[in-house]
Amino acid sequence: MLAAVLEDIGKITLKEINTPLCGEGEVLVKVEACGVCRTDMKCFTRGQRDLKMPRVLGHEITGTAVKTGKEVKEIREGDRLQVSPGITCGECEYCLQGQDNLCNHLQIMGFNYDGGFAQYLLVPARGVKRGILNKIPSHITFEEAAMTEPLACSLNMQESLEVQKGDTVLIFGGGRLGILNARLARSRGAGPIILVEPLEKRIAGAKNLGFDYCINPLKTDALKEVMNITRNKGVDVVIPCCPDPRAFNSGLHMAAKRGRFGFFSGLAWEEPCLSFDLNLIHYKEIKMIGGYGCSINHNKRTLEILSSRKLEIKDIPIRAINLEEIEKGLKMVEDMSELAVTISF
Repeated sequence: MLAAVLEDIGKITLKEINTPLCGEGEVLVKVEACGVCRTDMKCFTRGQRDLKMPRVLGHEITGTAVKTGKEVKEIREGDRLQVSPGITCGECEYCLQGQDNLCNHLQIMGFNYDGGFAQYLLVPARGVKRGILNKIPSHITFEEAAMTEPLACSLNMQESLEVQKGDTVLIFGGGRLGILNARLARSRGAGPIILVEPLEKRIAGAKNLGFDYCINPLKTDALKEVMNITRNKGVDVVIPCCPDPRAFNSGLHMAAKRGRFGFFSGLAWEEPCLSFDLNLIHYKEIKMIGGYGCSINHNKRTLEILSSRKLEIKDIPIRAINLEEIEKGLKMVEDMSELAVTISF
């Protein structure tokens, strides 16, 4: 089979490798679509703490079951599947509490196991047993279903933040995750939803993709604009959907008293270190809440949300590429020249 193999940092090779053999309890999936995200780009350019190389990257995976191993009962050949990428132990205290994204023994497709940047994907028996394969309804395309994982991460964050009707939500970053968070917040009854984004190209697109206000901090005083919108209260919820530390600092100033701040995107620590006025958390009683990845249940529920059309993503522009264009796709993500990039097979 053809696969894009990350041999080392900065070196990804397109080559023929053996198609995995499907053993007992396993499922062999023909990959149909796989999203390319900033984490994949980070793995390619800098590495990642959980990454074991050489590795086939890609964790936003959809495909068709082409072979099922002995003892597999829930999945049949021909099933259209979305893959929840986290393979959990099912036994630690976090798994038992339904917080398996925090599993003490978590392993991830595309990091610890080969992922979706290949024609075929082998889902390990432990993953099949834990229920990481979700069936895609016929009216949902593989490309749409590939949005399940990033939207599930957003669901994890917003449930922890208790985003609800009447909340004013501020999102930093008008990329794919910013838009998905805006759509999700809207579906939960929140509004108005404010975007802070320095790229005019993304602001132009975002105006029709779920935001009530779009602010370019390079052209105006963003804090003043947010305070004008909220009548000097500040926003109820802040979600930075970008790795820029300046968003973290600005968000603390823009949050209302007793506001909630979602630490959703890891910070780019290679940027010059900025000072944060952490006393704002104390004086304004801001709740700081972390959000890491998504659980198996988040993936299942998110696919149900997409299937019900309660949250629409059809109008989000997706740049489809083939596997041979993987380096080009990673560069698109790095340069932010495309809103969303997906490998289609």
